Amino acid sequence: MKTDQLKGISCMIGAMFLISIQEAFAKYLGETLPVAQVVWARYLGHLALMTVLLWPRHGTALLKANRLSMQIGRSLILLIDTILFFFGLTMIGLAEATAIFFTVPLLVLLLSIPLLGERVSTHSIIAIIIGFMGTLVIVRPGIDSIGTSSLGIGALFIFGAACCTAIYNVSTRKLSDSDSLPVTLFYTAMVGAVVTSFYVPFIWQTPSNIEQWTALTVIGLFGGLAHSLIIIAHQYAAATTVAPFMYSQIFWALALGWLMFGDLPDVYAFIGGAIVIASGLYLFQRGRKEAHQTYPDPYEEQLTP
Repeated sequence: MKTDQLKGISCMIGAMFLISIQEAFAKYLGETLPVAQVVWARYLGHLALMTVLLWPRHGTALLKANRLSMQIGRSLILLIDTILFFFGLTMIGLAEATAIFFTVPLLVLLLSIPLLGERVSTHSIIAIIIGFMGTLVIVRPGIDSIGTSSLGIGALFIFGAACCTAIYNVSTRKLSDSDSLPVTLFYTAMVGAVVTSFYVPFIWQTPSNIEQWTALTVIGLFGGLAHSLIIIAHQYAAATTVAPFMYSQIFWALALGWLMFGDLPDVYAFIGGAIVIASGLYLFQRGRKEAHQTYPDPYEEQLTP
């Protein structure tokens, strides 16, 4: 595909918009329906979209994984990630959750040292430490704990999801040498859909209105479309060009959180989020300047649950 930085950036911003809507729907549904049911809808919709997009061209080749156990294990980690993230969304606002989840690039960089043998400079390590300090500013552990216990628990769920995403992304990089991207994409959706389909009959709660049915229907489709746009973005432009625009998600999260739930983050969330974003952007800039160092890119396939 021909290089076109503007198209690549536009696709990444569009993907972040769709992901933000998916997360807003997950938060909305989680207030009235079992979170496990929402997770099932997310994966079933994603599988339906991947089947429509990939099966006509690849057919049964999508099931032929060279490292089957790793594909399944990686997809199960993503499923745990989604469960933790959706539970966390029922306790804290969209913007806070998004800001905490922005620690994923920092976590991926840390995991790349023992798992991928990557070299990380002192400057990058300092950026990682500063990023985690920003997360602590958002969560404020042990400070003003009265009435904020749900923030602490919810933030813990979101950070756990970020850890799972980091492991998932590093695993995706390791799989790239043995399995094609279509196979990996299909297993990502299929494993989650199959596992959740086993338990959903036992926790199923029929939606009470058309809004809930609509949200359940589109939540997985939006996630699948977002991931497709991320892939297209990387085909049009280099990862170091488009990846920083993932941070546009914070603006969508702020807007949707206010419009749908009346949530506005406090000043600590704004300050902490700015610190996390700044540290992440610094890492991207270092990766662009230091061509001799190869940092794992957590954005080529998936960003969020």
